[in-house]
Amino acid sequence: MKTLFIFNLLIIPLFSLSQSKLDSLLSELDRSEDNVEKVLLYKEVSKQYFNLNIDSAITYGKQGLALAERIDFQEGAADINNNLGIFYRTIGLYNISIDYYFKSLEIKEQLNDIKGVASTQNNIGVVYAEMEDPDPAIKYYNESLKYYESVNDTLKIATLIMNIGNALLIKGIYDSALICYNLAKPEFESRNIVSNLYKIYLNIGESYENMQVFDSAQKYFEKALITSLKGTNQQWHAKTYLYKGRLLLNHDSINQSFVFLKRAYTIGKEIDDILTLRDASELLMKYFVSANSFDSAFYYSSEYTKYSNALNFGTLSRYLGIAETEFKYTSEIRENEIQMAKQRFLRNIMILFSILTLLLTIYIYRSYRNKQKANRLLAEMDELKSRLFSNISHEFRSPLTLILGPIEKMLSKTEKTPASRKTVKMMRRNANRLLNLVNQMLDLSKLDAGSMKLELVEGDLIKSLKVIILSFASLAEQKKIKFSYNFPEEKWTTCFDQDKLEKILNNLLSNAFKFTPEGGEVICEVKTIDRKKEVIGLTIRDTGRGIPADQLDKIFNRFHQVEGSSEPETVGTGIGLSLTKELVDLLHGDIKVESDVGKGTSFFIRLPVGKEHLKELEYILVKKEKLTKPALAEEVEECAEEVFEETKLEEEFPLVLIVEDHDDIRAHIREHLEDCCRIIEAENGIEGLDKAIENIPDLVITDLMMPEMDGIEMCRKLKTDERTSHIPVLMLTAKASVEDRVTGLETGADAYVTKPFNIKELRVRVTKLIEQRKKLRERFSKNIKLEPKDIAITSADEKFLNRVIGIIEEKMGDFEFDAQTLQQEMTLSRSQLFRKLKALTDLSITEFIRTIRLKRGAKLLEQKFGNVAQVTYEVGFNNLSYFAKCFKELFGVSPSEYVKRNSGS
Repeated sequence: MKTLFIFNLLIIPLFSLSQSKLDSLLSELDRSEDNVEKVLLYKEVSKQYFNLNIDSAITYGKQGLALAERIDFQEGAADINNNLGIFYRTIGLYNISIDYYFKSLEIKEQLNDIKGVASTQNNIGVVYAEMEDPDPAIKYYNESLKYYESVNDTLKIATLIMNIGNALLIKGIYDSALICYNLAKPEFESRNIVSNLYKIYLNIGESYENMQVFDSAQKYFEKALITSLKGTNQQWHAKTYLYKGRLLLNHDSINQSFVFLKRAYTIGKEIDDILTLRDASELLMKYFVSANSFDSAFYYSSEYTKYSNALNFGTLSRYLGIAETEFKYTSEIRENEIQMAKQRFLRNIMILFSILTLLLTIYIYRSYRNKQKANRLLAEMDELKSRLFSNISHEFRSPLTLILGPIEKMLSKTEKTPASRKTVKMMRRNANRLLNLVNQMLDLSKLDAGSMKLELVEGDLIKSLKVIILSFASLAEQKKIKFSYNFPEEKWTTCFDQDKLEKILNNLLSNAFKFTPEGGEVICEVKTIDRKKEVIGLTIRDTGRGIPADQLDKIFNRFHQVEGSSEPETVGTGIGLSLTKELVDLLHGDIKVESDVGKGTSFFIRLPVGKEHLKELEYILVKKEKLTKPALAEEVEECAEEVFEETKLEEEFPLVLIVEDHDDIRAHIREHLEDCCRIIEAENGIEGLDKAIENIPDLVITDLMMPEMDGIEMCRKLKTDERTSHIPVLMLTAKASVEDRVTGLETGADAYVTKPFNIKELRVRVTKLIEQRKKLRERFSKNIKLEPKDIAITSADEKFLNRVIGIIEEKMGDFEFDAQTLQQEMTLSRSQLFRKLKALTDLSITEFIRTIRLKRGAKLLEQKFGNVAQVTYEVGFNNLSYFAKCFKELFGVSPSEYVKRNSGS
């Protein structure tokens, strides 16, 4: 009764508002004398009656259609035929509905109403689909789709693709139906169209259910349930509970199924939905038969019979109602007028009643607004959760850098005693374990967001698998466990995601060794299942304690831990196997498990490799990078020392700017670079940009994620500013995916180091970047033409040098033009101009001006512009002997000898 009361509160105000508009339309219909106007009014009246009284809607629609045909008003006849098709489809009289749709389609084709034709074709497809006749449905959907593709109506395109998926679902072509649903889904998600999203999720779940993919079906039924709960449509709730209960019942999860089936039955009772009650009764009957509760099974059997009969009676009643409507339509006009008078009387009563319900309507509206607000808060919480997982890498990896860095430094000291080295190694092992856990959490976050792509590399698959598997040999020896393995002998070159394979094998082998006692055995086998189709099989067996049978279907659930795993060394987080399962699914493979308590556990994996089975959006191809030796190698350290020794021989150490919001990491980097570099620091991108412009450092080391301004934006500004465009940038980040590295490099970053980083590797990167810039300066200073286009520098640097040279050439004959004048013309401080020119040319401002003048002088002498004195004054020298001295220093000969040599040649 409570539900019925709320239902009335919702419907009565809406009904009264519709009645008010209906009164106005009926009054206009009575007064109207223009036949075309009357047809349009009949059409509107029938549409208003559609939600109030379907019989009246049909009656007025037919009256309007008769008048439109009599006066040959084709547009009106087409629209009313279409509306009558909708009315009859709504009450399930599909044969009558489709007749009216075809009449509408014929008229719209004659009128060349292309949009109207497309809309009606879609409606015809819907009727055929509801009649469970999918082939003509698909035909008319495709015809309609052609038009909406031509006008690029993305919402209509998505709706039609979803409709085609529904027809394919009826045909039982479930994989093609899934493709359609996945194509349509992004458009509805971007527009947040709840009704279509609910249908999409429910139908995807039903497709997976029919394909016997239990986990995926359950996942999408849950999505459908969450989506349905955002709205107030109780039929959605009931249907979703019904489908989920059916899925669980058919997959032997009998006890769980009862809760959902009972909930569907209860909602069906509340809203008096006979179809839901019939289906829920049938499934509850099956449930109680399986549970050997025959009294309850008999009760729901009788309920099923009752509601089945009610549905059949309802269909018969609709046909009788249509027959009665047809009779009324063929009766005299007077009967209609009497009926209309009765309806007007009832409308007046309802208008009076609506005034009494107005306050209740306001209350319901406010409740609805509060619910909308709550939904928005939920959406914001979801977004906050995504940002948390995105930033957790930075927050966790930064302290790990500060832990692993000193640990590696401690291990590199040979004077450590064996006992202390053992302690430090334990610290490193646990820090690496924490890093691995962070990586797993981030991988799960990417999988949930659907943003993880396969990173395919071409190489020898068998060799890569050997490297991963054999890396566990030392662990086996340490734990005194027999480790057996078997690989195919032949080489197999193909495309595969090495990182995903490594994570899958590492998780499974780590678990095998974790749960196998001393003296036990772990077996790993690699098989070629189908070389032609590129399918490989992996088997991992152990002789550990095994998994109880009632736990096997739960081990891939996130955060699930097998009961009895209470020993400290075997307690985990419960995300390793969940991640493994999701990575296997991402690779389009499958994983199965068998286990006997006390005997051991076996995992069987079947994985397709190559890229033929993948869609283009699912993967990216990456070049296989040559692995550098670990930063602990002696040659790396020696290389670093050599470079820094060279730097120390210069007039001063290079100036390095460290931009990092984490104080400890800044201190960590400074501690290992201050013996060979001058260091300045900044806490965020804005401060870093200001200090870079002010000091013009030789190198910038910046974090990627920072407050105020991140590293990417700061790098972009540095590389597009002519004052700082020459400065090499080394970027540090916790984001280690290919997409993140590409984003950083596209902004102009010269190098990219992921956290946690090895400090020796960082030193080498710093020295190499400074050395490269030094070689560039040397090459530039030796270039006799001093033409920027011949030098491998950035566009911003080229523009800067062209501007400087242009100003000098414009002022070439001015004796008073000097470094201060050039600095004023360039609108830069003297120190900024000096460091920029020094970095690019290895020349001071005065040396640069003099070099340009001397090279112009040499050019004039070659062209026989005049004698040496004339050329001297032409290029801005007011002292002939000074010009001759500088000329000989640059070219190795005096001006007069230069003239003779060039004239002789």
